[in-house]
Amino acid sequence: MSFLERLRSLPILDLVFFVGASILVWNLHRYVEPVPQVLFYPSFFFQFSFGFFPQLYQRKWGRVLTSLSAITLVRLPFLSGIPMVGSYQLVGLLLGSILGIWVRETLLVLLGRNETALPKQSEQIITDWMIRNPTGKSNLPIWYSTYFGFLFFIFCLTILCFLEYQGMGIFTGLGIQEYLYYPKLSSREAMGLSCKILIPLTLVILYFFSEERSMPTPSKDSLSEQIRFGLFLGFGINLLVMCIQSIWSLEFFSQGTHLSVSAGRTTGLFQDSGSASWLVPVIGFLWMTKLTHIWRKSKERFSLLLLILSFFLLTWLGLKQGKAFWVIWSLFVSVGFIQLTTDLWIVSSKTKIFTRIGLYFLLPVLGCLALYGISLVPKQWDLVILAKRFMLFLKSFPNSPTLAFQQLDLVRYELIKVANLGIQENLWMGNGIGSFPLYLLSPEQNGSNANIPFVDFPPTFYHWMLYELGILGSIVFLFYIGIFLWERGLWKQGILLLIPFLFGVQIQNSDGAFLCFYLILLGEKGTGFSPSFDKFRKTIWFSPLLLILSIGLPLNYSLFHSQKFLTYGIGSEFRKNEIKDYQIAYTIPPISPNYEYEFHGKIWEWKLVDVNVSRSGRIFLETNSKSSLVGINFLNVERNQIKQELFTEAKSGYVWSGDAPKGATYIQIHTRSKLEFRLPKSQFDGLGRFQF
Repeated sequence: MSFLERLRSLPILDLVFFVGASILVWNLHRYVEPVPQVLFYPSFFFQFSFGFFPQLYQRKWGRVLTSLSAITLVRLPFLSGIPMVGSYQLVGLLLGSILGIWVRETLLVLLGRNETALPKQSEQIITDWMIRNPTGKSNLPIWYSTYFGFLFFIFCLTILCFLEYQGMGIFTGLGIQEYLYYPKLSSREAMGLSCKILIPLTLVILYFFSEERSMPTPSKDSLSEQIRFGLFLGFGINLLVMCIQSIWSLEFFSQGTHLSVSAGRTTGLFQDSGSASWLVPVIGFLWMTKLTHIWRKSKERFSLLLLILSFFLLTWLGLKQGKAFWVIWSLFVSVGFIQLTTDLWIVSSKTKIFTRIGLYFLLPVLGCLALYGISLVPKQWDLVILAKRFMLFLKSFPNSPTLAFQQLDLVRYELIKVANLGIQENLWMGNGIGSFPLYLLSPEQNGSNANIPFVDFPPTFYHWMLYELGILGSIVFLFYIGIFLWERGLWKQGILLLIPFLFGVQIQNSDGAFLCFYLILLGEKGTGFSPSFDKFRKTIWFSPLLLILSIGLPLNYSLFHSQKFLTYGIGSEFRKNEIKDYQIAYTIPPISPNYEYEFHGKIWEWKLVDVNVSRSGRIFLETNSKSSLVGINFLNVERNQIKQELFTEAKSGYVWSGDAPKGATYIQIHTRSKLEFRLPKSQFDGLGRFQF
């Protein structure tokens, strides 16, 4: 086959889709997390190498290294001493993996792996590499994939974020401007709260989509098993670090989790103790389930011994974990013990079912008795504190249910209270993704509705969906999860999702998002194992109907949700009714000693002072940057241009002098290339309007 024919056989649509989506996520991340390059790129390229080079070498080890790194590298910048925000999103690792997958697939096609004959033995290195990586191929159009709808929904949510925090200026030629959304909080930082959800979600789904899209069909490789193997390796590394933290010092490899350390909790290499408290028992349960399966199948004593040791090790490490660990771990251990013992000792299926039902009804009673005994232990472990609070809860609940829940968990109670108020206000459409932590930062909150000492997301995943997405948005989100579970036949495996979904918005961190979507998309079986879904997929109407729903549901939600943004105003009037000032659209606020606003970009708009004030004078843009054109436009109340002039270059900037024409309401400054300049605070009045 000629080289030109090989070029034609490349998966062009796949390459355009994944590369384009990756670039969009990259630009979004750099916008909301503008960490200086000298701080950002060292850890970025380190993460990138763990994703890119293993994927380029071999499909199997690329998966293993990516999943291992997903739960060990989330705090890499902190561990290296770099105070970089946003590190938990693992942008470098996941973008490196995605790029590595598609570079590998492209090279395989260009080098002729699709052809029958392999390269000559003299090219042994290339031959071995091709044998390790059979070419992947998917006949299903990319937009018919279940992943496509989920990514389209996230794309719609991202557009809604731009409208929420940047206004309509992006559609009216003003571009992306950074406004003051709240005092001391810019619109870029406010949007960053939303992107703490959007970026991990998008990257993890893009990665799994890339893996499945490039997987040979049929394939002897088990994507699920290889990723699970990597998770187990990373889990073992985390357990080792947690053992050192428990025995030696909590400060060991704990940079970036100071609140966790101050609470006396071990974190391993996870994002924080909140992540560790649910990731450890969930991955530990998967590990012990695997050991149990091996032991029952092979009767090896080593597997049984390792199973017992794992149970005691995880229980011991749980002494320095949060309360969520004990709730999840106790539930897993109890259910697993009942299932295993009844399987081993009861032969009759009917007797087994009735015995299990009886034990499950008895389980809460035994749990209460166990907590009562633990509450008598004279220690300050989280487990003992949880037991004591539960005893107070039982005593107070008959007389005062509200007080009982406060005693059980005050912070969670306050978060639930705030979430419920927001849900009632916008029940159907929600308040917008990322709006809950933004509300906790708002000046109007001021502790009136909650006494929460820190900014957080809602207490459960379901509160998050209803608060930020509303009923309609939650239906769309759960629709995609249901389609994934149905397609893969993982209804039983989906029960595990109740654990992370009931304990906070765990998809806000990449380690949590990676495990959550592993359970949804891959589980224990892999992909494509649902006979009922495959049966419908082969019909002529099913895939188009699924595509229509996947696009139509997000579009309808976006259409209704975006109506409120039409009242926000454009440019200088963005959110004026809410903040009572005209927007100045600066990047850096005025600081001592010069008290100058600093502006970055290519176009700016400000509201002019009233007509009865002098509107003639001089404008000086102090800058060291250069642009071939710097102009000034005067607009009327309908934003139609009524006058246009140019700035002249001065010694340390650009200058213009003249009069604002009659009827001018807004002033716009525009440049041909990006410019960075400063204007004095005196150039604006108390309402943020421009004055000469």
